[in-house]
Amino acid sequence: MRRVLDVAVLSLFIVSTPSCASPQRRPTEEVVPSSSSSEVREENRAVVHAFFARLEAFDIRGFSELFAEQGTQIMPFSPEGFPKRLEGRTAIFNQYRGMPDNFASMRFPDLVVHDMVDPSRFFVTYRGEIRLKSGGPYNNTYAALFVIQNGQIAEYYEYFDPIVLQRAFGDALGASYNVGR
Repeated sequence: MRRVLDVAVLSLFIVSTPSCASPQRRPTEEVVPSSSSSEVREENRAVVHAFFARLEAFDIRGFSELFAEQGTQIMPFSPEGFPKRLEGRTAIFNQYRGMPDNFASMRFPDLVVHDMVDPSRFFVTYRGEIRLKSGGPYNNTYAALFVIQNGQIAEYYEYFDPIVLQRAFGDALGASYNVGR
């Protein structure tokens, strides 16, 4: 069942994410990364890893500063009453600033960062193990696309199971995540 879900999420991810498809090439054409694209890829990969490290540390100010001033977070599967899009670093900070008040701990095991042809893009799969201060877990499975430009997150597409989110937070969903504030 999990394999079917993973394939379904990946298929939806590729279809719904703009300019995510691989560029068209002739079969004999080979992609040879230059040293500069390798360096850029590693620098950009470090931004992705910092994203998760700062969330786990509840460093919300540092986390939000990883985003470009006009950076965007897109959550196509978010439930009703939860934003589908956050525009700009300030909106992203406001969405996440309540996390230390609501979460006792946060870990992202099974984090896998997949390189894409474009060194500014990474497809990431991970699982969240999150303990709520109100008691109980919020454990979800995610797929994400990061687009890094000039060392900052320009776009972050986050795909998660909205039913798991709603079950964990219930009516407190908006208050827990500063939705709409």
